[in-house]
Amino acid sequence: MAEATAEKKSAESKKTEDKSTANSKEKAKLSVVPNSEGDAVSKPKKDFLGISTLAVSVANVGMLVAMGWIVNKMAAQVKELQTKTTALIEVSNSEEKERTEAKEKRKKLEAKLIGKDLVTPPQGTLYPLDSFLVNISSDQGAKFLQTQLELELSDPSVEEEVTKKRAAIRDAIIVLLSSKSYKELKEPNGIKNLRNEVQKAVNSLLTTGSIKEVFFTQFHFN
Repeated sequence: MAEATAEKKSAESKKTEDKSTANSKEKAKLSVVPNSEGDAVSKPKKDFLGISTLAVSVANVGMLVAMGWIVNKMAAQVKELQTKTTALIEVSNSEEKERTEAKEKRKKLEAKLIGKDLVTPPQGTLYPLDSFLVNISSDQGAKFLQTQLELELSDPSVEEEVTKKRAAIRDAIIVLLSSKSYKELKEPNGIKNLRNEVQKAVNSLLTTGSIKEVFFTQFHFN
């Protein structure tokens, strides 16, 4: 009976040890086998971070490329603008130079023309006459004209005839002056017309030559 009890206890003890060993092995297996659920959660997180980092890197590279393209385009536009500005400045300077040269040529031409106008043609022999004092008609009362003139002869030889006919020439001039009115002589062309009439009157008395021009050296009213 005692032996049976001992065997029973020995069997139970061995059974307990086997059970304990089995539990230990099971725990060891559990510790070796990875937690599939935890790994499943951790792996997507790592992949997402990698993808995000790659996307940010690609975006940065794209931005850098875009910025580089914009900067290059702006630089090209600035260079083109500088080229156009330089060309415009050169054209403006060229036009200004041409205008200046044209202006200088025009000034020189005008100076030549003015010089020709100012140059008095050589005068022939001048024959002076004594002054004249005549009464002329006027709406403002009595008016006196005092004038003196010189005759330009067509040839020096005409002087002899003019001297011989001096009295007749003075008479013709006095008659002509006396026929004029104050209003006629004060007109813009009054003196010019009188000069032409004196020239015609004197030439009508000459036969050997003529009077080229009449010059008034004195002309005033009282």
